Amino acid sequence: EGILSFLSLVTITLLLKGCEGSWDTIDPESFKTWEYFTTQNGLASDSVKVLAEDSEGNIWVGTLDNGVSKYDGKEWTIYNEENGLLDNDIWSIAQDGNGYIWIGTSKGLSILANGTWTHIPEFGCVYALMKDYYDHMWVSSDNYYATEWDRDKWISWYDEEQDWSNYINVFFEDRERNIWFGAFGGLKKITGGRITYYDPDNGFPGGVVGSMYQDHWGNIWIGIGLAPFVVRYNKKAFERVNLDNGLKLNNITSISSDNEENLWFGEDNHGAIKYNGSLMDTYSKKDGLPGLLVTSIIRDREGFLWFGTLDGGVARYMPGLD
Repeated sequence: EGILSFLSLVTITLLLKGCEGSWDTIDPESFKTWEYFTTQNGLASDSVKVLAEDSEGNIWVGTLDNGVSKYDGKEWTIYNEENGLLDNDIWSIAQDGNGYIWIGTSKGLSILANGTWTHIPEFGCVYALMKDYYDHMWVSSDNYYATEWDRDKWISWYDEEQDWSNYINVFFEDRERNIWFGAFGGLKKITGGRITYYDPDNGFPGGVVGSMYQDHWGNIWIGIGLAPFVVRYNKKAFERVNLDNGLKLNNITSISSDNEENLWFGEDNHGAIKYNGSLMDTYSKKDGLPGLLVTSIIRDREGFLWFGTLDGGVARYMPGLD
């Protein structure tokens, strides 16, 4: 029920629902370079929900209604129901230790291994996927909640004591190899076999956790739904950091950073926010974003930032002089 409540927020933004072609534009004042990808130049759909980069530098784009697009730097390849994907509504993408691509759909898990598909529809909707340091795969789903694939067996992390922690939107691994569950109502951290809960009873503000990221200094940033702030965890305490964009409620969908260690927050109705540690700048269409419903931000191996939007496809951006 918690997951469904969160999903309804995303569904509402879809009802609010650009750009065409691919081109480079250079802002002479700041030397920012943007490149745009839509259905006009190879993208499967302009309604983008998730971005991922594989070990070879390919960019994978999961869409709302037409499967997955893979970009190899020159051309796009589309994977959808017509050529083997389980469903066209994509929620999550990750690569395992063998190089196989795991794709979470509304109707189960699809795994692409050397051109061959394997499907596990029993999961139902797969909301989150992650490969950890030890090459274990983590899956959040409708029917099995949190499960871990340990190379040859599935391990269930269903929690009978803290039911809220079973509804997981994001998995995250910090640099100390702790595994975090971002859930509906709080956080769960797994250290070895020990579990620690963070909710309003012990300092975490609560809310729907939608994104997590660790910065250069080791702080963990948590984006939550319908709040005027993001949360920063310094290993001792949780701190609210106000988003100075004039909005009373934000829904932070994604967090990343650029090569200068500025943080970037994706917001599902008002573009993106860049934070340099003291000042926040809001980016919208006038600043180069193709849409305002930002669902995913990643930094690739070359330092480009990729923005996935529900209302304008994908943009690739090289931060310049602001």
